[in-house]
Amino acid sequence: MFIEEGMETERARNINREVIAMLNLNRLKEAIEILHTDIDDLQDWALRTRFLQMKNSYDCLLEYLQNGMPDPGREERYRSIMGECYLLNDLIAFIRSRKNTYLDTLYFLAPLERVILTRKDLHNNYADIRTLEQLPPSECRTAMDKLTKDHEAHLDKLFITIARSFYWDKALGEEVLSIINDEELPVTDRSLVISALTLSCIKAFEPIKMLTLIKAAASKHIPLSARAITGMLIGLMLMDNRIEYYSEITAAIEILSKDTRIARRIATIQIQLLRCRETQKIDPKMREEIIPAIMKNPNIKDKMGIDIMREIEENDDINPEWAEETEKDIVKEKLEEMAQWQFEGVDIYMSTFSQLKKYPFFSELKNWFYPFDIRNINTIDIGAKNCDIKNSILWAICKSRIFCNSDKYSFLLTIKQLPQAQRDMLLQQTGNAEEIEEQTPDTIAKNDIEKEAELESNQYIQDLYRFFKLSPMRKDYTDPFEQPLNLFDSTSLKSLIQEAECILRTFNYLIDKGYYEEAVRVGRIYEEQEKGNAQFYQRMGYCLQKEGDYPAAIDYYTRADIIKPDTLWTLMHIAQCYRLAGDCDKAVSYYILAEDIAPDNISLLRQTGECFASLKQYNEAFSRLFKVEYLKPGSIKTMRGIAWCSFLTGKYEQAHNFYKRILKHRNAEHTDYLNAAHVEWVMHNNSTALELYREAKDMCGKEFFILQFDDDCDILAQHGIGEEECSLLRDLIIKE
Repeated sequence: MFIEEGMETERARNINREVIAMLNLNRLKEAIEILHTDIDDLQDWALRTRFLQMKNSYDCLLEYLQNGMPDPGREERYRSIMGECYLLNDLIAFIRSRKNTYLDTLYFLAPLERVILTRKDLHNNYADIRTLEQLPPSECRTAMDKLTKDHEAHLDKLFITIARSFYWDKALGEEVLSIINDEELPVTDRSLVISALTLSCIKAFEPIKMLTLIKAAASKHIPLSARAITGMLIGLMLMDNRIEYYSEITAAIEILSKDTRIARRIATIQIQLLRCRETQKIDPKMREEIIPAIMKNPNIKDKMGIDIMREIEENDDINPEWAEETEKDIVKEKLEEMAQWQFEGVDIYMSTFSQLKKYPFFSELKNWFYPFDIRNINTIDIGAKNCDIKNSILWAICKSRIFCNSDKYSFLLTIKQLPQAQRDMLLQQTGNAEEIEEQTPDTIAKNDIEKEAELESNQYIQDLYRFFKLSPMRKDYTDPFEQPLNLFDSTSLKSLIQEAECILRTFNYLIDKGYYEEAVRVGRIYEEQEKGNAQFYQRMGYCLQKEGDYPAAIDYYTRADIIKPDTLWTLMHIAQCYRLAGDCDKAVSYYILAEDIAPDNISLLRQTGECFASLKQYNEAFSRLFKVEYLKPGSIKTMRGIAWCSFLTGKYEQAHNFYKRILKHRNAEHTDYLNAAHVEWVMHNNSTALELYREAKDMCGKEFFILQFDDDCDILAQHGIGEEECSLLRDLIIKE
């Protein structure tokens, strides 16, 4: 996808946007006319030739249509021309943006030759390294250091060439795929090639790039497959509105969707991408609440997880200094929240490591995506002296799966800044990666290939997230994490997740995180394939209830009730929907059915009582509300119901007594003061009433108070307070 920053003129930016706008509206002729003028200005013969080929195809399409000639492939050719028009528009914009940048122009020109030569350099480099590995370390340390640096230089050249090149032909795509499948190169290098390819797709989408990623998804190496699938999904979702114009991609997607193994990995990565939304939510909370709360308490060790919770619980004796005890409770609550996020797989370390991405190491584009590799420990040179780094706690942390690759390098670079004595002390502490892994539920089961794939993709997505949120170079790219990243919202891509079980996973995840509208859409897709069970219909009903579509919610709840009748939760929610829809008669009928199942359920009794009150059946309402008051005395919700019903039925003394109790409650609201004031006024306790009215006004503001007071005037009229008295009373209350 082309990013407009850096184009040489505002006019060029406007042309690019205008062409995209025309294409999005299917106004192909106008888009072609705009492109024609833009290409003429560039005076690029090769580009003009390509444009004219496209324009000729379009002219033939129009001529066939005008003459009524048979044209069976018209629809396919039209889509192909649309796709080519998008690509030419991007290419023009790319050339204009890089016209005066020598380095990028260099990488733009002849990328195939550069890729082939760099691949040879890497092969020669590894041959030399293997030769030196046969010699004693003392004899080849200097030469090995040089080869390591040469390797990084070759890899950097390959990464930049792939990431920044634009026009790809079939030969370049085949060469890059050949590198990805080259067993003579280490998986770490090939993983970086996939990351470069992903960036190239995001920067400047082309069908051959995407097809190369799709083919790489089938790699037998889990790290390569995980990265390729992730990059493929991100690229496809960013280009969702264009995919239909490239028949080779839609055909590849169709083939890929039939591979059960890859389809399951896609379903897992879909959840992981959606989970990034939670990172955006918790990152500010981590920075502003949780980390400061933990840092304020000196008793909290710098180790997150279950051990801290156990330590707090074991030493949580009563302290006479209540403020300090409250502080401990806050920290405990924050740690529990962190533990829950970590259990769910949410990225909780973004805030912790966000300040550690300013080292020169991260000034190289490829290093944001570098899989953790011991050779890079040597490159970073943390100064290990007489230490077996592979038996140290440092190594255990670096091998752990609870940190992504980018954060591990941040950790190493931070260690490098420590004084030598502290580094040696850390390196001399032995550690076990398996013990550290126990802090997360994502411990890999032996020989569990799919679990390994899940962890690889999760780490890689976290690496990507850090790049697009923290890197200064991110401005050259569209941030995919600003998009919904929901496959099911795409007509062309939702076929990638066809298994009912995978669809259901996404459906349940969206509900658990409160994305009810999206969940309903995914649930409808599931229904097209499978007949739901009671729980599925309950969940659909719940989503629709949250979205305010009460008739549809009732329909799903009723289906659940048919499959699994006499379920308290279902009956209560049917009643709630009828009540919210304004049909209290039907709501009461379901509440009564629920009461037969749970006659002492406090929430049910209260809701039923409130519903009877809405029907003005106050005796039924009182019987239930007083029962709740007996079972759970002092509940402010219950007292409110009793007090208001007492007022409406003229039991002013009873209402007065309950409102007196309510106003002493810490959760008393302005409406409580307003209602209590009504009671006092009709009881002719004018001075008390005015105090309460003014307290309500001060709590909610003058304008809002007036609106609420005026709404209650009809009720006051039923208790002898006429229209004139209400008007005078309002003026008296708001009088300064």
